[in-house]
Amino acid sequence: MFGMSRLSAGQYRSVALLVFSVFLFQLQPAAAQLRVDDALDPEEVLEEELRSPYYAITDGGPTRAQRPLVDRIPMRGVMDRGGSGLVDVVYTKRTGQILTDLSGHALYATEKDTAYGKSSLSGAALENWRPLTVSKDLRTYGLWGKAWNEALQVWVLTMADKPLYTYTGDTEAGVANGVGNGWYTMEVIS
Repeated sequence: MFGMSRLSAGQYRSVALLVFSVFLFQLQPAAAQLRVDDALDPEEVLEEELRSPYYAITDGGPTRAQRPLVDRIPMRGVMDRGGSGLVDVVYTKRTGQILTDLSGHALYATEKDTAYGKSSLSGAALENWRPLTVSKDLRTYGLWGKAWNEALQVWVLTMADKPLYTYTGDTEAGVANGVGNGWYTMEVIS
């Protein structure tokens, strides 16, 4: 019937797999169906990657953590209203278009911050690095968030889980002298 008797068992499985694949493809939402000639927006791809939670393997198993490095962020994520009233984007010769405070001073993140929702700075490090503090009641959205700094007993604004700091060695706006030794600026791409 319908010529199926002429198919071998291997061919029958191939046809069944093809029919099942087409069925699954039809279940996907149209936005999820990428085609070879579809252009990918790098800003959208980066934003989606940064929105997804990051986990680290510890003795107790997988635990939510901060990414080790977030040095590029999408402009769309910056403009999201959950923190953007506290920051700006400024072009500097050394680092390009970067995230800054409202005075134009570069904002930095550090590889030393690894625990989710925590700013690890304490002791002597606080002499050179100042966290960008926020109210405990600040509502954040999108890539914005808050982390607790135990040493100062303050909340620190975060971008993509990374607490943000200014460097005391940046004596004027538009410079980024604190890059290095695990400290970096966040380039804003668009």
